[in-house]
Formats: sequence, C-alpha cells, structure tokens
Amino acid sequence: MFIGHYAAGFALKSVEKKASLGMLFIAVQLVDYLFFVFAPLGIEKFRLVENFTAINHFDLYFYPYTHGLLASFLWAALIYGLWRKAVGNVRLALVMALAVLSHWFTDLIVHVPDLPLLLDDSPKVGFGLWNNFMATVVVEVLLLVGALVLYLRSTTATGVMGKYAMTIFVALMVGLYIMVVNMPFDPNATVMEASVMGLVVFTLFTAVAFWLDRYRL
Repeated sequence: MFIGHYAAGFALKSVEKKASLGMLFIAVQLVDYLFFVFAPLGIEKFRLVENFTAINHFDLYFYPYTHGLLASFLWAALIYGLWRKAVGNVRLALVMALAVLSHWFTDLIVHVPDLPLLLDDSPKVGFGLWNNFMATVVVEVLLLVGALVLYLRSTTATGVMGKYAMTIFVALMVGLYIMVVNMPFDPNATVMEASVMGLVVFTLFTAVAFWLDRYRL
C-alpha cells in the first residue's frame, strides 16, 4: 500500500487533535522508511521484477525486521515508550503507536503473501489485492479520501489555506499515485534508486503535512 497508509494518519488526527499530522505521517510510514534504508544495506531485500503484481514491480522477498507482524508490534512499542517519555502523555503515545502498527494491517489488505508473522521462516500472509489493479487503486483512494473527510470534519480551518490547501494536497497525492502505478517498468532501475525515490516522496509528503496542519485547529 502507498497513499492508503496516510489514511491512518488523518483518521488518528481526527480522534486526537493534539497529535501532529506530520508526526503521524512519519509514524504510519516508519517501517517503510526503515525498509528503504535497510534494503540498500542488504539488511532486508527486494527485487525489481516487471509486473510482479498488477500494481507494481516489487518482489519483497525478505523484510522480517520491518514488515513482520512481530516486528511491527515491537516498533510500535518502541515508539510508544519513546513518545510517552518525551511528551508525558499516554494518549498521544498510544496514538503514535497505533499509527506505526496500522502500517502492517493496511499492507495486509494489498500485499501478496509476503508479510511474515514472526521471522522470515514463519508463515507469510497477504490478501493479494495488488493482483487487481483497479481494485487496489479504488481501495487506496477511498481510504485516503474517507480519512481526509474525517480530518476536515474534526478540525477547523484558519483562513483560506486551512480551508482549501489540505484537500488540494490530497488531490495531488492521488494524482502522483496514479502516475506512479502507471509508469512503465524501467529495466535499468536499481534497488538504491527505488529506495531513494521512496524516501524522497515520503519526506515530501511529511513536510507538506507539517506545514498545512498548522492551518487546521
């Protein structure tokens, strides 16, 4: 899943206004940030295989430390502990932990069975929505737009920026997503290039979320 992950960020912000949308954007993609750092280092592994699924070219064959269910709970627990210590607010810490944990469960919907329950030699799961291009696009877009509606209804705009900018931002996210999933396979692309591109896009989305969230109270 790609833009659908950010739905959890918007939704959690709607139930805890003290949370930073930018920090929630980092949390929902934390394990992907780690994965795209680990992969070029050889700690975790993926291959670029043309049409590996109907929606992308990623053969994600070894990533138990970021995308295992056990690992996801451990990362969430770590963030809970760090956030509780940093801000002294149990509710905020729990919201951040849930944001981290949401990644695995949203991935479960779309991934082919490559998400390990424990380590790499444990059973792997995934409902396989990625094998249906249109269904994947519809689900991701509906998740994001639905969560945006929750966010807008639970916050109040301050000025023109607050009224329109977040909706425009989400529309641009959807547009970029549609463009990416329709791009032709590049046989010369490398794991390093794909990883850097992922990190750049995640960071750009996060920076905009930090910026625009200031205009919603």
